[in-house]
Amino acid sequence: MASSSNERKALDRRVERGELVSPYFGMYAYRDYRQHLSKREFALHVLRTAAFLHPDWTFCSFSAALAWGLDVPNSQLLPLTVGIGPNGHKRRMRGLVQCQCVTDDTPVVMRGVKATSIERTMLDCACHGGFRHGLAVCDAALHWKLVTPERFRAYVEHRGKGRHGIDAARMVARYMDGRSENGGESIVRAIIIELGFVIPELQVEVDDPMRPGAPRNVDYYWCLLDGRVIILELDGLGKYYAGRGRSDAQDVREVARRMSEERLRESHINLTGATVLRASFTQATDEAYLFRLLFQAGVPLRS
Repeated sequence: MASSSNERKALDRRVERGELVSPYFGMYAYRDYRQHLSKREFALHVLRTAAFLHPDWTFCSFSAALAWGLDVPNSQLLPLTVGIGPNGHKRRMRGLVQCQCVTDDTPVVMRGVKATSIERTMLDCACHGGFRHGLAVCDAALHWKLVTPERFRAYVEHRGKGRHGIDAARMVARYMDGRSENGGESIVRAIIIELGFVIPELQVEVDDPMRPGAPRNVDYYWCLLDGRVIILELDGLGKYYAGRGRSDAQDVREVARRMSEERLRESHINLTGATVLRASFTQATDEAYLFRLLFQAGVPLRS
């Protein structure tokens, strides 16, 4: 950040020479450093810088979720979302702030960022982002034990009445599950629910015949009335929820390593007689493809 107009002019000249980049007005970074940041890391840098520049701002919705350390879809990382205080003054910052939320809860400071409470953050994400993205955030909040399901459901009914998007928030409150390990899994589970299939069990331990005493956890698990087991495993979630302390290149290598391990694990699970399905995140978010895959495999629809 520049501390004066002269310093800003000097930094702008360095941007013109290619030494620095300026993603937003008044913010600068070394080009090489910026290139090695994942989308999540970059958004967190921008969020903390904006919070430093504007200490009176309270961040809400997906920006608050980022400050809380929750799983925020890449599409929701930026622009930032800033709350409108009791005086109704709207905050603006040259393309950095997209929308505002009315903030009437007591804010908390997370990672140097003033953010809405965990319950308000979850409610805003569910109302603004819809069922799929809201479920990703709320599953993560339960996973990290930041709130109980009962507490959030009560908050939704008490503070969400009349809000635009409240139906999606109530749906999130009904189906959220802290056993989900990442936001990608949550989004695919939301699609499975929307398609009308029986809701799978999550992270079920399955015995590995090749490694007795070392069961494997699977992403989605259905046990049918006839005893048959159907398992759905996802590939490459790191490409969608990247950036927990790694560069994009490191993420690609990590995804490749995990996929190799997953294929070995799949070959072992097949020995149990279960039907094992695999899908990439792109395939799993193609509603028509996912419906055909699960229907042909025999996953039942909810009655």
